[in-house]
Amino acid sequence: MRKKIKGKLYFLARDAKSRMRNYNKEKSVFEQLPYAKTFSAHDQELYERVCKMLLSDQVIINPIQELVDKKVYSTLSLEAKQRYIFDLSEKYKEMKLRFEREHEGMNAMSNIV
Repeated sequence: MRKKIKGKLYFLARDAKSRMRNYNKEKSVFEQLPYAKTFSAHDQELYERVCKMLLSDQVIINPIQELVDKKVYSTLSLEAKQRYIFDLSEKYKEMKLRFEREHEGMNAMSNIV
């Protein structure tokens, strides 16, 4: 029977795997915080527009179209337009999640009082 020799590479790989596990746990906990990301002034303005849309009684079929800055969008190339829409949709998703978390906390507080 051969005896396995645990060398330096084994321990480096084990430590790296441990760091990845911890990183994934820390990342998921961090993303659950209501104010995990900081927003620029432009993003804050966009967030306010998202809040108005979500609080309105109207049914909005395409929220991304409502958020597009038409002056900027008309000057972009085809590839830049696609990138702009993808970036905007990612921001919308993050902002909607932030909105839901903030209002979930407010609803919980109102139920207590």
